[in-house]
Amino acid sequence: MKTTLKTALALSAALSIALFSASNASAEAFKSPSLGGATGLITTPTAHTGWEGNSLALDLGYAYLDDQQGTHIPKATLQIYGKAEIGFAYDAQDRYDNDEDMHIHGKFNFYNGGSSALAIGGNFQMLNNGDEVREDNAWQLYLAATYGGNFFNMPAETTIVIGKTFGTPEDDSVDFSMGFDLQLFPSIFKGYVHWINDFSNYSYSADPIGSDPHRGIFNTGARIAILKTSRYKWNVDLLMTDALDDNRDWGLGTAFGLAF
Repeated sequence: MKTTLKTALALSAALSIALFSASNASAEAFKSPSLGGATGLITTPTAHTGWEGNSLALDLGYAYLDDQQGTHIPKATLQIYGKAEIGFAYDAQDRYDNDEDMHIHGKFNFYNGGSSALAIGGNFQMLNNGDEVREDNAWQLYLAATYGGNFFNMPAETTIVIGKTFGTPEDDSVDFSMGFDLQLFPSIFKGYVHWINDFSNYSYSADPIGSDPHRGIFNTGARIAILKTSRYKWNVDLLMTDALDDNRDWGLGTAFGLAF
C-alpha cells in the first residue's frame, strides 16, 4: 500500500500532540544506536546521547537489513560526559562486489531540561558503489529536539529532526523526520519492551538498502532490553522498514553498552 509523506507526517504530528499534552512526565527511553550509528530510533537520531550522567561510555552495535540485497552494519559510538558522541558505522551491502560504505557521525547535546533535549549533529558518508566503479561522498547536518510525555499512561518520548543532506545524490529537499519511543504496557513488560517508530523523507544513508526515502517512509519495531544496569546495557531491536509499502522488509539489531 502506497503512502505519501504528507499523510505520514500528519499522523505523526497528531500522535506527538497527544503525547505532549497528556503529561509532562518523561520516559527513560532505551538509548541505542540507530541504523546510521547515532543514538536514536530507526533512521531518526534523537537529541540524547547513548549515556547521560556518565563521563565516558561506549556502545557497540550491529544491524542486519533483509532485502533482495541485504546489508550488515556493525557500528561503535563513544559518549563523552553525556553531552557529546562520536562514532562510525560500516555498511557492508551485498548489492555488488566491494560495495561497502563508511559513515562517521557526531552529535552534541547543548540543552537537556529533564523531559526535553536539543542537539546538533551530522554525519559524513563515504559511499562505494562497488561494481559501478564510482565512489561518492555525502554529508548531513541536522537539529534534533526530543521531549517526553505519556500516551494512555505509557511513558513516551517524541523526536523531531530537521536537516539537510549534501553531496550525492543531488537533492534540494530538506530532511525531516518525526518518531516516538513508547514504553509498551509497563505493568506487563516491566519497562523491558519499547515500541519505536519513525516517519522520514531520508534514510540512514544516501545509498541505503531496503527503502526509498524520497517519497516518505514509515519504519517500526520493538526494542527489548536484555540487560540494563547502571554500567551495562544490552538491547535487541526487531524492525520492519518501509512498513506501509509493498517492498517492506525486516531487520534485526543489537547493541551492547558499557559506562566507564
